[in-house]
Amino acid sequence: MIRKMALPSYEEMLNTLYENLPKTEQKEQIRLEIPELKSTISGNRTIIYNLETVAKAVRRELSHVFKFLLRELATTGTLKNGEAIFVGKFRNDFLAAKIKKYVSEFVLCKQCGKPDTHLEKVGSATLLICEACGAKESVRTLK
Repeated sequence: MIRKMALPSYEEMLNTLYENLPKTEQKEQIRLEIPELKSTISGNRTIIYNLETVAKAVRRELSHVFKFLLRELATTGTLKNGEAIFVGKFRNDFLAAKIKKYVSEFVLCKQCGKPDTHLEKVGSATLLICEACGAKESVRTLK
């Protein structure tokens, strides 16, 4: 006579499996620290005092960040000594949201999410190249 052994239930097997899985650490936090924007409204103009610092923090040229903001704000402006002067009244939180949009579009890798990227012009296209994973992504060109 053949004896049948009692098989563990599905839940027991699943619990055993989870207990034997190696412990993993939490996903790495983004190392990118964007400085808080320092801006003021003076008459009909908005001045961002530390746009150059923000551009250095995200490893992009000041002129590129400035062009992006001009387009997003649909206004005109000038750069003087690392300060950006825009025609129009814009709240600081609104400007900070635009900087976050810039970082999402032109800094963070779409594949791995890391900020270790650079922009490279290839012909008429601009590529976002990730130094961490090697991904290449086409981004819009700011003229």
